[in-house]
Amino acid sequence: MLSRNLNIQKITVAPSSDELKKIYTLYEKVFDNANKDSFLKKLENKKDLLLLLASIDGKPVGFKIGYALKGTVYYSWSGGVIQDYRQRGVAKALAYVQENWVRSKGYTRLRTKSMNRFRPMMILNLKNGFDIVDTDEDRNGNLEVIFEKKL
Repeated sequence: MLSRNLNIQKITVAPSSDELKKIYTLYEKVFDNANKDSFLKKLENKKDLLLLLASIDGKPVGFKIGYALKGTVYYSWSGGVIQDYRQRGVAKALAYVQENWVRSKGYTRLRTKSMNRFRPMMILNLKNGFDIVDTDEDRNGNLEVIFEKKL
């Protein structure tokens, strides 16, 4: 059930230190292998960088980050919702806002990756109209599933 008190902030310019801190704090809570240096490096010099910050009653509960990949393909790099706020429609709302923004910028495809250990995200991608288009191995030898959606 989606909270009526959900607010999604769009950040399309360099995020303030406060915004970045909120998003990274969520990132740490969602991903057990969080590394601040690699997180910050990933955000450097990205075309059409979009950071979304979801809050309920003023409390940050989720995020979504994406950037231009190549041509008309946009990459949804990372996102998540903290445990206590899952199954409330937050991830779906973040995906909806991202897709609309990406479409408005002229992109025709949205791509993302996931792994078996993030099964809820894989299921959400399939429910939201993504197709599995390929697989890849990350630098640690873990299988990544590549999803793509035509916009």
